[in-house]
Amino acid sequence: MSPLERSLDVLAFAYALLFFPAPIFWLIIHPAIHFWRRFGNRSLWIALPLWLINAAALGVLAPRIYAHRLPRNGFSALLGAALIAAGIAIGRHVHRAFGLKRLGGLPEVNPDRYAGGVVKSGLYGRVRHPRYLEYMLSFVGWALLTGALGFFVLATVSIALYLIVAPLEERELREHYGDEYESYAREVPRFIPRLRRTA
Repeated sequence: MSPLERSLDVLAFAYALLFFPAPIFWLIIHPAIHFWRRFGNRSLWIALPLWLINAAALGVLAPRIYAHRLPRNGFSALLGAALIAAGIAIGRHVHRAFGLKRLGGLPEVNPDRYAGGVVKSGLYGRVRHPRYLEYMLSFVGWALLTGALGFFVLATVSIALYLIVAPLEERELREHYGDEYESYAREVPRFIPRLRRTA
């Protein structure tokens, strides 16, 4: 294995350590949001054991994740790099639109303290869940770059989890924002960006 391939494996694994638990965390939070709001910001501490368990599990599974490789070529490398670059660009736009507190989930567990309306500017005028789209694209990109069959499995599971999490989050947003979010959801697609931004 070349130094470049080894470096890509390390970067992909680091990405999985950081971001694979995210949809699992929200699958715990969103269905029982009223319960977690009793604890306010303290409820977010459940993320720590979740990430530690994820790190331990991935550490044990790492040899299997990289045990089998799919064939790679220039096209797969280019496509993988393009998807990761798109994910990074989306992430920068989302960070500018939301900020760290909203991205960290503080308004979900403590809505009275972190007031705000439906974000419709920037990428949110084209797609309802750009952050989830960012993670999906990036996972597929790393899978293509490494060629690791196990990473394709991680990407598939991650995408499936976001397909479950997004409607749960939207149910919460409809409850909180009512007609404002309902109107927004009718105009803006969930994951596939529209070419023309909403007015």
